[in-house]
Amino acid sequence: MRLLIVEDSALIRKVTHLAFPGRGHDLQEAASGVEALALLSGAADSFDAIVLDLRMPDMNGVEFIRALRQLPRHRDTPVVVATSEGDDSPLMEEARQVGVAAIVRKPWKPHELADVVRQACAGRRPTGDSG
Repeated sequence: MRLLIVEDSALIRKVTHLAFPGRGHDLQEAASGVEALALLSGAADSFDAIVLDLRMPDMNGVEFIRALRQLPRHRDTPVVVATSEGDDSPLMEEARQVGVAAIVRKPWKPHELADVVRQACAGRRPTGDSG
């Protein structure tokens, strides 16, 4: 599974690796939406999924998803939002409108994140928000 982790917290990026141990996982990281878009623009291969934080300093997650959908190779890449945003947050409503594959609540457990990402990659929507 090839994943892109877009998260401004170095600690959370590191912990995300714990959700995908062992062989067969290629995890790339970006500390911002701008960095992630640059990486995606130059990527020879597509990603199976993107794990995305909604609150980042240079570009929020919704802005990132809108820009991602403009990249032909990555237009259909499933995006799993990992957030501590509340359901009533305007940013959460926007995220749902622009189309996310799933939402997992911080703090998540590694197995929980892995399960949600696998479901998103398989094209199945999880039954609800995790956490």
